[in-house]
Order: sequence, then structure tokens, then C-alpha cells
Amino acid sequence: MRNFTTIILLLTLLPCLSVQAQSAEGSWEGVLDVMGTKLPLVFSFEQKDEIWSGFMDSPSQGAKDIPLTKVLFEDNLLLFEHSAANITFEGILLGDQISGTFKQGGMSFPLALRKRDTIETDEIIKPLRPQTPQAPFSYESKDVSFPNEEVGLNLYGTLTIPEGEGPFPTIILVTGSGPQDRNSTIFDHQSFWVLADFFSKNGVMVLRYDERGVGESDGNFASATSEDFKNDAQHAISYLKTLEQVDTSRIGVLGHSEGGMIAWMMAAEQKKQPLDFIISLAAPVVNIPELMKKQTEDISRSSGSPKALVERQVEINSKFYRLIKDSDDKEMAMEALPALVQEIVAEYDVSDEIRKQQEESLLTTFEKSINPWFVYFMKYEPEVDIKKIEIPVFAAFGVKDLQVNAAQNGNRLIELFEGKDELLRLKVYEDLNHLFQKADTGAISEYQQIEETFNQKVMDDILGFIKAIK
Repeated sequence: MRNFTTIILLLTLLPCLSVQAQSAEGSWEGVLDVMGTKLPLVFSFEQKDEIWSGFMDSPSQGAKDIPLTKVLFEDNLLLFEHSAANITFEGILLGDQISGTFKQGGMSFPLALRKRDTIETDEIIKPLRPQTPQAPFSYESKDVSFPNEEVGLNLYGTLTIPEGEGPFPTIILVTGSGPQDRNSTIFDHQSFWVLADFFSKNGVMVLRYDERGVGESDGNFASATSEDFKNDAQHAISYLKTLEQVDTSRIGVLGHSEGGMIAWMMAAEQKKQPLDFIISLAAPVVNIPELMKKQTEDISRSSGSPKALVERQVEINSKFYRLIKDSDDKEMAMEALPALVQEIVAEYDVSDEIRKQQEESLLTTFEKSINPWFVYFMKYEPEVDIKKIEIPVFAAFGVKDLQVNAAQNGNRLIELFEGKDELLRLKVYEDLNHLFQKADTGAISEYQQIEETFNQKVMDDILGFIKAIK
């Protein structure tokens, strides 16, 4: 899930340097160090008719050719932005390197970019991912597409069909938040490919697809909400029901994180698009501001932040989340924001000049977070949909998940299924994190370091659940 932790920063201006003019055109690569997690990034810049444009790739997250919303380059100073992701970069070009500061969501990191042709091959070390599927495969794999006629777009994905005549029990895979490709690629882990490979080797047909506006799929990701992603998933189910290899009495959804939340939404709408079962992994159950309050607390503590700072950060974020939830729409939230920022910063014992800088920084951070997805997410109440569910559910959490707390959400899920507990199969795994990897602490910085992509025991348990559906 997306993290919305807030850090108040004092911004500094880059010094004005007198250097020989150079060009930023071409492809540039650097590694962002986010609290110990190494995130390779690639940027390409081009100037046509004195107008600069650029694209961003995040190879370990499977994101490619993401257009930047603003690129400025003058006197060797480079500035670019990606407004939907709340990203800005300011740097200076000297020789074959651009050195500067990368900012996202109120956090700031140094980032050095070098021309791609200057980077030695042996500097790029691919992490070990032993679970990534390798040919030959015992099932058929087909590239497919299906339409969402309601909004006039096509989604593209991969269908894996087991050996044999069928029909087969069938699932679609729905990814978590943020732009995700069909493999749910993050830090070179391709968890949805691992899942599809395992299930189709064992008699289950699987459809996984690029989210709208990602990879080959049409549409605009930045303007979409969870409701839109749910609608896309319902059209994926409609497509599956046209295929002769599909057992139409055993069709389900497997969703992870926000995808698990979307599974709740789909299961609650049986009249619109009937399902036979759902699998919800590390999905929000409690109301979203409560979930995010716990997430902020757990992640901040895992990073070693002092107790007082953690408590203050939780307090600030909770006020912001509540403002969004209590506002009727984005416009109302934006109008109320300056007063909230002034209230927060008024408590600081600092000079008027520094207080003004802090207000501007915090206001900018909050404003860039108020996008369609975030507003919908904050206002959505999972419990409302979960209470409507009348089909079998496999739900799972990891004890070391710092993003969706297992105790907080698992205990509430049990309460919501009271009186229909025969429908719920709940599993809580001791040593697993948000990605269902075996972890030491569950910290986000471990995601990349862990070689395991998806725990085998969880896959075995899910397969047993699917096979038991009659």
C-alpha cells in the first residue's frame, strides 16, 4: 500500500554556480536510497522546439515510460516533476553527472544521476529471485485483452491455462495500490507471475493483467480510484465467463492489499457480477484513517524514530486523514487545509520565518496528496461491504506486516463474520510481511533484500481453499 507518512522539511536553495553549459538530453540512471532500500531509477530527457519533456522508469517496480509532468533545464540546472506521484527533483549537471535532491510525499533524498552509457555493466547487480518462473512450462500461456466498454478502454494481460481438457477453476489477480503491471513487479519480485505459475501447474486457470494506464493497458492511472479498478476487474470476470476452458461455477478473485479491498467490493456486488469465492491478502478491514494511523506508527517505529517523533507524526497524519474523510469532496478538503496546517505549525516553538517555511512545506505536501485515488480511499469503509459478503472467503495476514496490521484487521474481520463464520477461512502467518515474504522485522527496507518472492505455505493453503470449492 502507499505510505502517507509526513516529515516537515526545511528547504534549502541550490547555490548558483557558473559553469559551462551542457545538455541534459539522453538517458540517465541513479539509485535512490530510501531508508536502506536501493531503488534504481532511469530518466530520459529530450528537447524539441525549446520545450523539454521526459520519462521515468523504475525497473525494480516494473514501471516504464512514465511521462514527467514538467521538465525544465537552464544554465545546467535541471528540475522535473511528476505531479500524480508527488515527485520533484532539483539538480545541477556537471560533466556526466546530475547531482541533486529527489523529493516525494514530504520526504527528501540525495540522488546522483549518470549518463547510462557511462555506467559499467558490473555495477548493476541483479538481486536473486529464485522463485521467478523458468521455462519450460507445463501449462499454456497466452497474451490476451478484454474491454471495459463502460469507459471505452482495453486491458491487456496474460492467461495461464493448465494442462488437460478443463473446465478449470479460475481466478483473476488484482494488484495493490500504485501503478502495477500484470506481474505485480516490485524490487524485481514478480509475485503475480509466481502465483500464476504455481496455480496453473496445479490445475487452476489464472488471468493477470496490467492496470489501466500501465504497461500495455489503455486508460489514465493517475485519475483512477479503487472504484475504477474494481470496475476493470468486474469486466475481467465477464471476459472469463466467455471462455470454454473456465468452470463458471468456480470463478474467484485473488487480491493483495488494495486488491484485497477490491475483492471485498466485488463480493458485495453479487448482483452486478456474481463470484463464487474471493481470496483477500493483507487487505484493509478497519476504517482507513484508523488503518493508516497504525501504519504510520508501525513504520515510523521500525525506522528507529524516537517515540516523541513517532507520536507527533501519528498525530499530524491522523488530523490530515480525518480532514479528508470528513470533507464532502476534494474542493472542500483543499479549502480546509490551510487552517489545519496553521493549527499544526502553531505548536512549534520556532521563529516566524521558520514557521512560515514549515507551513508552506507542509501545505504543499498535503495538497499534492489530495488526488482522486486518495480521497476515495480515505472515505471508503471496508466494513460496509464485508458485512454484505455471502460467498466463501480466504483471508490472510502476516504478523510482521507493518502496512496492514494483522491483529487490528484480522480480529475485526472475525467480528464481521459472526453468524456466518463458516464462510471465512482466516490464516495469520507468524513470520511473514506485507508481501508474504519470510522477514526478520517486516520493515519495508527488507522487501528488496529478501530473496523469497511469495511464501510457499501461503500458496499451498490458497490452492487447498480453491480446490475445496464445489
